[in-house]
Amino acid sequence: YNLFLDDDRQPIMCRMFDGDGSPYETEKWEIVRSYDDFYHCIKNLGIPKLVSFDYQLNREKDGLDCARLLKFFCDDENKPIPEYYVHSSWTGIYGKFKEILG
Repeated sequence: YNLFLDDDRQPIMCRMFDGDGSPYETEKWEIVRSYDDFYHCIKNLGIPKLVSFDYQLNREKDGLDCARLLKFFCDDENKPIPEYYVHSSWTGIYGKFKEILG
Protein backbone atom coordinates (compact mmCIF):
# COMPACT_ATOMS: atom_id res chain seq x y z
CA TYR A 1 0.00 0.00 0.00
CA ASN A 2 0.94 3.68 -0.36
CA LEU A 3 0.78 6.04 2.61
CA PHE A 4 0.08 9.77 2.25
CA LEU A 5 0.71 12.00 5.28
CA ASP A 6 -0.81 15.48 5.17
CA ASP A 7 -3.10 17.30 7.58
CA ASP A 8 -4.98 19.08 4.81
CA ARG A 9 -4.26 18.08 1.20
CA GLN A 10 -5.36 15.16 -0.91
CA PRO A 11 -2.75 13.33 -3.04
CA ILE A 12 -4.06 14.83 -6.29
CA MET A 13 -3.27 18.30 -4.91
CA CYS A 14 0.43 17.43 -4.74
CA ARG A 15 0.94 16.63 -8.38
CA MET A 16 2.64 20.00 -8.94
CA PHE A 17 5.41 18.90 -6.57
CA ASP A 18 6.06 15.85 -8.73
CA GLY A 19 5.89 17.40 -12.18
CA ASP A 20 3.53 15.20 -14.19
CA GLY A 21 1.37 14.15 -11.25
CA SER A 22 2.42 10.54 -11.16
CA PRO A 23 2.02 8.68 -8.78
CA TYR A 24 -0.29 11.16 -7.05
CA GLU A 25 -2.83 10.69 -9.82
CA THR A 26 -2.21 7.03 -10.67
CA GLU A 27 -1.81 5.31 -7.29
CA LYS A 28 -4.29 4.49 -4.55
CA TRP A 29 -3.32 6.02 -1.17
CA GLU A 30 -4.08 5.45 2.47
CA ILE A 31 -4.44 9.03 3.73
CA VAL A 32 -3.45 9.92 7.29
CA ARG A 33 -3.66 13.36 8.89
CA SER A 34 -1.51 13.10 12.04
CA TYR A 35 1.34 11.29 13.77
CA ASP A 36 -1.16 9.12 15.64
CA ASP A 37 -2.93 8.18 12.40
CA PHE A 38 0.46 7.43 10.81
CA TYR A 39 1.40 5.17 13.74
CA HIS A 40 -1.88 3.26 13.69
CA CYS A 41 -1.80 2.80 9.93
CA ILE A 42 1.68 1.24 9.99
CA LYS A 43 0.87 -0.78 13.11
CA ASN A 44 -2.23 -2.23 11.43
CA LEU A 45 -1.13 -2.51 7.77
CA GLY A 46 2.64 -2.92 8.07
CA ILE A 47 5.42 -1.08 6.27
CA PRO A 48 4.09 0.68 3.15
CA LYS A 49 5.76 0.37 -0.26
CA LEU A 50 5.65 4.16 -0.78
CA VAL A 51 5.24 7.10 1.61
CA SER A 52 4.60 10.75 0.77
CA PHE A 53 5.37 13.10 3.66
CA ASP A 54 4.22 16.59 4.45
CA TYR A 55 6.40 18.39 6.97
CA GLN A 56 4.09 20.73 8.87
CA LEU A 57 1.08 18.97 10.37
CA ASN A 58 -0.35 21.77 12.58
CA ARG A 59 0.07 19.59 15.65
CA GLU A 60 2.76 18.85 18.23
CA LYS A 61 4.45 16.27 16.01
CA ASP A 62 5.47 16.85 12.41
CA GLY A 63 6.46 14.88 9.35
CA LEU A 64 10.01 14.41 10.63
CA ASP A 65 8.62 12.69 13.73
CA CYS A 66 6.69 10.38 11.41
CA ALA A 67 9.89 9.69 9.44
CA ARG A 68 11.65 8.73 12.68
CA LEU A 69 8.74 6.43 13.53
CA LEU A 70 8.90 4.79 10.10
CA LYS A 71 12.65 4.25 10.56
CA PHE A 72 12.00 2.66 13.96
CA PHE A 73 9.41 0.27 12.50
CA CYS A 74 11.73 -0.66 9.61
CA ASP A 75 14.69 -1.25 11.92
CA ASP A 76 12.55 -3.21 14.36
CA GLU A 77 11.19 -5.47 11.59
CA ASN A 78 14.56 -5.63 9.78
CA LYS A 79 12.99 -4.21 6.60
CA PRO A 80 14.38 -1.60 4.22
CA ILE A 81 13.10 1.97 4.22
CA PRO A 82 10.39 2.21 1.57
CA GLU A 83 10.51 4.62 -1.32
CA TYR A 84 9.41 8.06 -0.15
CA TYR A 85 8.55 11.54 -1.37
CA VAL A 86 8.42 14.81 0.50
CA HIS A 87 5.63 16.98 -0.87
CA SER A 88 6.11 19.85 1.59
CA SER A 89 6.49 23.37 0.26
CA TRP A 90 9.11 24.09 2.95
CA THR A 91 12.34 24.63 1.04
CA GLY A 92 15.27 22.58 2.21
CA ILE A 93 13.24 20.18 4.35
CA TYR A 94 13.90 17.20 2.07
CA GLY A 95 17.48 17.08 3.39
CA LYS A 96 16.22 16.58 6.94
CA PHE A 97 14.06 13.66 5.82
CA LYS A 98 17.07 12.25 3.97
CA GLU A 99 19.17 12.47 7.17
CA ILE A 100 16.61 10.29 8.94
CA LEU A 101 15.63 7.87 6.18
CA GLY A 102 18.68 7.86 3.94
